[in-house]
Amino acid sequence: MTTITLTKLVADARALANDHPCKSVGHSWETDGGRSCPSFDWVNCSQPVYRCTRCGEHDYGDSGGPGHRHCTTECPHRP
Repeated sequence: MTTITLTKLVADARALANDHPCKSVGHSWETDGGRSCPSFDWVNCSQPVYRCTRCGEHDYGDSGGPGHRHCTTECPHRP
């Protein structure tokens, strides 16, 4: 079992117990790769994917997350 998988399992168990590790301080996002642009059909554009270092949760551009912020304010290709 990998460390990331174990971290995710522990975070899921804590969430079920209403003791999420990011509940009081928020997520600690770091870049974990990328994906093709979800907003437009641009071949040379990608959106960063983020992973929380505390709980292992991934952000794929959900509203309010760092991936969404990138697409709506930081991407040089946005209209």
